[in-house]
Amino acid sequence: MRISEIGEFGLIARIDKGCVNDPSTVVRGIGDDAAVLTVSPGRKLLVCSDMLVEDVHFMRGVAPWTCVGYKAVAVNLSDIAAMGAEPTSCVVSIALPPSATVDSVDGIYAGMKYLLAKYGVNLVGGDIVESSIFAIDVTMLGEASEEEIKYRDGARPGDVLMVTGDLGASAAGLQLLKSGLDCRAWTADSIPSIEEPIEPEDHRTAVIRAHFLPVPRMRESRALAELGTGSVTAMIDVSDGLASEIGHLCDQSGTGAWIAADAVPISEPTRAVAREAGLDPLNWALFGGEDYELLFTVSRGYVGEVVEAFAAAGLSGVAAIGEVTEPSLGRWVVMPGGRRMELTPGGYAHFREGSR
Repeated sequence: MRISEIGEFGLIARIDKGCVNDPSTVVRGIGDDAAVLTVSPGRKLLVCSDMLVEDVHFMRGVAPWTCVGYKAVAVNLSDIAAMGAEPTSCVVSIALPPSATVDSVDGIYAGMKYLLAKYGVNLVGGDIVESSIFAIDVTMLGEASEEEIKYRDGARPGDVLMVTGDLGASAAGLQLLKSGLDCRAWTADSIPSIEEPIEPEDHRTAVIRAHFLPVPRMRESRALAELGTGSVTAMIDVSDGLASEIGHLCDQSGTGAWIAADAVPISEPTRAVAREAGLDPLNWALFGGEDYELLFTVSRGYVGEVVEAFAAAGLSGVAAIGEVTEPSLGRWVVMPGGRRMELTPGGYAHFREGSR
């Protein structure tokens, strides 16, 4: 069935089902000129927006529609997590080609609703327009107390650099998709089933899933936000690669930094794909991007507290990888054996020549 058969308002009525996960915060959702939401007293409102565009962020016919919708929400949730906040509601605008099918739109919204329901976030409106390509723009709203909000500009010399999870898996998945390897078994069968378990030995499925279905670190963000003032001094999510994000923290904090190459967490599935491709997985971790882990700095005396907080919350995967320094010392990766490599951004940047 094509969208032209049900029209714009028929499509909106179809989308409207299952959008509100926390009705206590919604006075009016989809169906009026604007959503009306309640805001908690003593809390700050946070707003972020991210867009996914066909042939820039996903490839039609390669990325399953459920995964496209999931990822559109995930990248915005990750931005809210990077601020130490809790997501509450979002609006979604979507551009669709005239040839788009109802099934494709159903898939996109199924992926979005799956993740929104997981975190109790309401979808309360947006827009639908005709376009020559698919594009999805999500604006996410979140809340936090002033004490919980984490900015990029608070890192200080002597602070420890830490990161959640592991890095490079998304880039490893993209490498497989671009390598010419027949990935239909993973993209067409395994990946759209979002809750399907991954066999430990199936390293290819693991990294392709990491690329298509990144996990926003909401629980980790909450654990860090609850540590109290003075512990986490700066935070950012790893969307453009570890090297770029360290650069952003240093630029805005006015500092330098070093990291130890052998401390950067890289999963065994990522290493296995790198071995098969004859590539160094550290390059994916530093420059690949789209891992959506949290990179943060903590006062030196709080490293143990961070590890304990993660353990108490049932979370795993947090690592100290380096230190914030004086700006005059620059930014470096210290390789095994002590050799230093200058840490320069190398991830994707829109409009930068040679970035594609």
